[in-house]
Amino acid sequence: MTKKGLVLFISCLLFLAACGNSDKKEEKETEEAAQEQPEFTDEEIVNDKTPVVNVDGQELEGKKYNQVYRQIKTIMYENGQDVSDLDVIKERTLTALIEQELINQEASEKGIEVKEEEASKELESIKKETGDQFSTILEQLNMNEKDFEHQLLEDLTTEKYMNHEFDVEVTDKEVEEYYKQLKEKNKEIPELEEVKDNIKSFLHTEKQREQLKSRLTELKEKTKIEELI
Repeated sequence: MTKKGLVLFISCLLFLAACGNSDKKEEKETEEAAQEQPEFTDEEIVNDKTPVVNVDGQELEGKKYNQVYRQIKTIMYENGQDVSDLDVIKERTLTALIEQELINQEASEKGIEVKEEEASKELESIKKETGDQFSTILEQLNMNEKDFEHQLLEDLTTEKYMNHEFDVEVTDKEVEEYYKQLKEKNKEIPELEEVKDNIKSFLHTEKQREQLKSRLTELKEKTKIEELI
């Protein structure tokens, strides 16, 4: 799965930014390359053992919160979004933690499981494909390899859960229309036949994610959730 796995890991956010803002990215590519990563103050970091949210009796702690918080702030920063409002980043982080835990719990109830061996195999594929860039990816996401693999396992669980729950189809017409949108933003995009499969896979995932949003709304309504920070 390699590239698909890496895109999945970043939860489509970077893919969307690259497609939707390819012109802006191209204009700022040189100057942004010299920019530093966002700073993290003591105010933003939570003690590793501090409970941050309780989802139906399952407490999630500061260590996981800090990891996701850093990812979200870094991705927002690298895509030119305002990161000055720490409350916004905090709320996005808590929402991400809650939604992932809801998916994990529902997947477990339905017998949907990703074994550690699967995540390890995918990790090795990503490392092989990205080569020397892998360490840069870890640095940008403020993660070590163990954290990356654990998050990858959760992302693969989400993918397997969506494939199990949401049967969607993508037509050739939808692929062509989306390609036209990309072509308008970036004239140098390869010919349709070269990127058709990638676009179809992306649109398939997007359709599943729309259904996932509705499912998560339902789960939130019937699940006891308590934010603790």
